[in-house]
Amino acid sequence: KTCCCGRARGAAGSRKPQSTHRRTSMSRAALAMLCLRASSGLAPRLRARVVAATRVRSAATDGVTGTKFEEADEAKNPQKRAGHQVKGMKEVDPETAARQEKIREHQSGCARLSWAEEIRTIAAQTKGFASLSTVSCAEGSPIAGFPSGSVVGFATLPETGAPIFCFSAMSGHTKNLLKDSRASLTVTEPAFEGAADARAVFTGRVTPLSGAAADAARKAYVEAHPTAFWAQFGDFKMYGFDEILDVSFVGGFARAGGVTPDEYAAAPVDPCLAFAEPVMAHMNDDHADSLKQYVEVLVGCAPVKAAAMKRFDRFGIDVRVEDAATGSAGVVRVPFDAEVTERKAIKDAIVGLSKKCAQMDPDWKPSE
Repeated sequence: KTCCCGRARGAAGSRKPQSTHRRTSMSRAALAMLCLRASSGLAPRLRARVVAATRVRSAATDGVTGTKFEEADEAKNPQKRAGHQVKGMKEVDPETAARQEKIREHQSGCARLSWAEEIRTIAAQTKGFASLSTVSCAEGSPIAGFPSGSVVGFATLPETGAPIFCFSAMSGHTKNLLKDSRASLTVTEPAFEGAADARAVFTGRVTPLSGAAADAARKAYVEAHPTAFWAQFGDFKMYGFDEILDVSFVGGFARAGGVTPDEYAAAPVDPCLAFAEPVMAHMNDDHADSLKQYVEVLVGCAPVKAAAMKRFDRFGIDVRVEDAATGSAGVVRVPFDAEVTERKAIKDAIVGLSKKCAQMDPDWKPSE
């Protein structure tokens, strides 16, 4: 028998997002960017200076994936979004610069979910916890009126994607919401580790639910959190966004903006979410070398020390990589040749990637 990667056992072209994205600058991700490791150093515009003939100054890019932190080419940046004030990038040799350009061009042509679909799919994760910000109602306290953060379990309504919660009457955020319903919820993708990963922020009003709406919300919450026994306690009530005013999104480097609440509500959840988790676990546990092969041969990465699948949708996979020479980390996209909407088609899609690698580089071996 062969396994899903086509070994013995032991994109579909560029797809433009369907929704009209409300593009913004990367300012919303600025704080997160400050937390990056020095090895993935962010940084600014090239200064005019003479360099050795055998060296070139790197463009302001991610050192692994080639993602630009600023784009001078107006044809590639029609919105004329401002870039980061990039500093600290080391000089790289011409070969590395050329490889980064090749990776950047490959990644720009990869088929992806629309932003609305991606956000809707991230929000539909099971066993999800997120950061809820409410307005403190602590009267007489110096924090009264300040934002108050909580980590809470959440789920979404299948029809609209509206986030829902099961809150105890004793919780501080519950008391805050009963006095001031304004709130925001920051949801990260399940494999979130840092600035290269996706997160969405829902801003609006969260209010108590009652009657049939509360029953439907409780059912959806328990399906997403099957071990949440407290959802049946008498002092736990269902809450939900009865009005979403804004949906902002940071999908990683150079992917910041948002969609309208209507676009979000109308978007479907990617069908692969239902079986992505076991597929990714199998590939990461049993076929890490295949993932290395995909990113090195198909994407053009330099030899990588580690590769792990962090997201899987109908158009392809996102792989987190660690450069073998520098230790720098990044995320690259590996597209499928055709959409995958059913679990039985996964093996064929992954075998197809392995066959393509074998044709392109039959002598490939993982780096030591």
